[in-house]
Amino acid sequence: MVVATSPVDLSGLGRDERVTELRRRLAAMPGGGAPAAVRAQAPAGPASVVSAPSAPSAPAAPVAPAEAAEIAVPGVAVPGSVAPLLPGGVLPAGRVTAVSGSATLRVGLLAAATAAGARCAVVGWPELGVAAVAEQGGRLDCLALVPDPGPDPAAVVSVLLDGLDLVLLGPGVAPVAPSRARVLAGRVRAAGAVLLVGAGWPGAELTLAGRHCRYGGLGAGAGRLASVSTVVRCSGRAAPARTAEWVAAG
Repeated sequence: MVVATSPVDLSGLGRDERVTELRRRLAAMPGGGAPAAVRAQAPAGPASVVSAPSAPSAPAAPVAPAEAAEIAVPGVAVPGSVAPLLPGGVLPAGRVTAVSGSATLRVGLLAAATAAGARCAVVGWPELGVAAVAEQGGRLDCLALVPDPGPDPAAVVSVLLDGLDLVLLGPGVAPVAPSRARVLAGRVRAAGAVLLVGAGWPGAELTLAGRHCRYGGLGAGAGRLASVSTVVRCSGRAAPARTAEWVAAG
């Protein structure tokens, strides 16, 4: 059963009132495990990541020792076709990742994360259609919306990071100064959460860029959109860029 989520209205509230309201809403969200801040304090050990559902595939090839070490990475599940691009096949916990290009990619990341039980929030994206998240298998009861974070979105994000697994900044949220970005990155590491930001955000360790390449279900002037194919490119500071094609339901 899909349960709709309602936006968090922070308009007209002072700073302390905003913090109180955010924490109240976080406490009411269903859990996919311990809050991010609690998870970050757990003893280190092999990661256990719940992956998003994917189509059956051929038996996997033997994993080399170096690859096996990479798999044990804590993080948040992503669509199956995107997983091979990322360390351990997940959005790595404690890191800031930039997402640019296709809005479909952002929606797909939210859908895969919430489908796996991760608690997520979207800040500063009033145009987001939550129906698209549900159509791709996402759980709306694990999704909090803050369409208008006020004059200081970074302060809102700091509160959300304490109780959620993933926070996504909408494409309309402007990058902050490098000094502020470093402080926020420290909060992300301490919480063991994932922060998804837009292009141009200072200090992002990974970048995912999406570009639509093909549409399925449309004939010569007729038909219904059945799927959208997106080329996803992943690049980072210490790894070569890699690309993959991901097909999302239309």
